[in-house]
Amino acid sequence: MSVELSTLRRALSIRLVFEGVSGWATRELIEVIEDYLMERLPLILNNSLEPHGLEASVLDVDPCTILPDESICKESVAVAVYEHGGSKPLFYAIYTWRKGDNTFAFELARLVQKE
Repeated sequence: MSVELSTLRRALSIRLVFEGVSGWATRELIEVIEDYLMERLPLILNNSLEPHGLEASVLDVDPCTILPDESICKESVAVAVYEHGGSKPLFYAIYTWRKGDNTFAFELARLVQKE
């Protein structure tokens, strides 16, 4: 892979934080944000990775299978990063996902190189 780790981290970096007053309207907005983020996340990531010859796929697996000894895996989303057209992941991007009554946070936590 010819992309430096710092470049890859920058390409995958997302930080979304929402805090509001407690109430039904805030909870409803958090649900909308969550749904829209998960719908658009593959498009956002692939748009950022394409110039580097890479592509991403949001995995439908428990992130604890990738980071079994890490406490962050329980509230996370795993993304596999491939060479364009490849079938074996080069990296996994782990995004933390915290959702409360009036808060929502989503951000890149760690890059894990596939061995």
